[in-house]
Amino acid sequence: MKGDSVISTEEFLARDERLKLIVETLQDKKALDVVGLDLRGKSDSADFFVICTGTSDPHVKSMGSDVMDALRSAGHRPWHVEGLDSLRWVLVDLVDVVIHIFRHEARDFYALERLWGDAESVEFEDQWDTAEATPSVQPGWFLKND
Repeated sequence: MKGDSVISTEEFLARDERLKLIVETLQDKKALDVVGLDLRGKSDSADFFVICTGTSDPHVKSMGSDVMDALRSAGHRPWHVEGLDSLRWVLVDLVDVVIHIFRHEARDFYALERLWGDAESVEFEDQWDTAEATPSVQPGWFLKND
């Protein structure tokens, strides 16, 4: 769900050097429905959120681990990480940038885009065919003999 004010991908990514690294890493891991929110002036706890959805518990864990590895390789250390055990919602907190990696049902339940609906937002296009990216959630996928 978009906020009231939609901004361009380029404009959002230019606001903080880490955002491009985060979004590219999540897209490389086939994150679904990647959204960025600019919370500057609206939140005392963070300037930016990057929100995405994973298709399974292993997918959520993999995205969380890979985004932390990419950030560390670039010299950025997460301040706090939560959810790597439950995998419904992995949160990587860099203090001013917070990454939320959800399973579908958790993202729908917490509805951060709606909660922060007055923030400027950008939706990043998925870079692949969603049907190919989510075989684990398609009924009977394991019965196919491709």
